[in-house]
Amino acid sequence: AYQLMIMVSRELRREVIKSFRLLHRACKDVFRNDGEMFDAVMKRLREEFQKNKSVTSEEEISKLVTQAHSTEKFLRQNIVQAVYKGDNTYKLMLTKDTYLRDNLPPPKK
Repeated sequence: AYQLMIMVSRELRREVIKSFRLLHRACKDVFRNDGEMFDAVMKRLREEFQKNKSVTSEEEISKLVTQAHSTEKFLRQNIVQAVYKGDNTYKLMLTKDTYLRDNLPPPKK
C-alpha cells in the first residue's frame, strides 16, 4: 500500500509539473509579442503554484491540475493580442487555437 501511495504521489507530482509547463507554453504563445504582460502573467502563475504548494490531498491536487488544463485551454482560445497600427486601427494576432465564434444576427424588434 505504501509503495502504491508513493507511485500515485509521483504521478501526481509529474502531472503538476506538466500542468505548469503547459500553462507556461500557453502564456509564451499567447503573450509572445508583449513581454510586459508575459512577465506579469508568469509572476501570477508562479504565485498560484506556490500558494498551493502545501496542498496534500490527492483529490484537491487533481482538481487544481484540471483547473490548470482548463485555464490553458481558455488562454489559447480566448486571449487575443492586438497591435496598434495607427489611425485608430488594430491588427488582431489570431492563432490556430483562437476560437472564432460566428457573429449573431442583430435581434429582431
